[in-house]
Amino acid sequence: MLVFALLATGAAAQQVRVTLRVIEVPHAQVMKWTGGAPMKGWQLHDEAVKLVLAGGAEIVETNVLTVRSGENASVESIAEMLYPTEPDASGVGSALPSTPLGEGTFSYRYTRAFDPAFFGDFETRNTGVTLEVEPTVDPGGKMVDLRLLLDMVDRASLTTWTEFRDEWGDASIRMPVYDSKRFLNSITLADGVFELWQVFNPKPVAVPAVTTRMMVFVCADVLPSSEVK
Repeated sequence: MLVFALLATGAAAQQVRVTLRVIEVPHAQVMKWTGGAPMKGWQLHDEAVKLVLAGGAEIVETNVLTVRSGENASVESIAEMLYPTEPDASGVGSALPSTPLGEGTFSYRYTRAFDPAFFGDFETRNTGVTLEVEPTVDPGGKMVDLRLLLDMVDRASLTTWTEFRDEWGDASIRMPVYDSKRFLNSITLADGVFELWQVFNPKPVAVPAVTTRMMVFVCADVLPSSEVK
């Protein structure tokens, strides 16, 4: 009976479109906007978009997904990065002579300084963006309680553990360094109005501090029920 009551009121078909936008803005500009009279979230979003159109800022990421009120949904855009782990010390300093790989063969190439089988295990790290949302529309349909989980991962660089080069080229051991930005929070939004959700500091690229900040804006639009005419 509850299901039929919800269908009769249209609550079961109520959907929310969540938009998340990440805009990289000069640090000084962020300080200017937030250091004076308080600005509303939608005003900060409008100013950031104007700065993007003027060439002074950059849109880093945009995610849009639609979900029914009270339900959980996620979206991800990732690349699987394979990297070696758990080195095997017995593989270091192989005494076998260097031999080139024969064409069409699958033999390992050994040298006195480096054994390609030094790493016996590999793991996978997802790089990219994962967004999880759970919106709940209030009975009046004007406000949305929104729970968000954002995970942004990039491979920042490679760290060289062992340098080695022979007649076949570079065979150095390098391990990846990942840059991760994560945030979990719950906020209440007015229907269709952008709010500033979070400000991230990018990975250090300058001394003494990075010159930009990533402003994360979010908006929840309560959608009318779709009907086939």
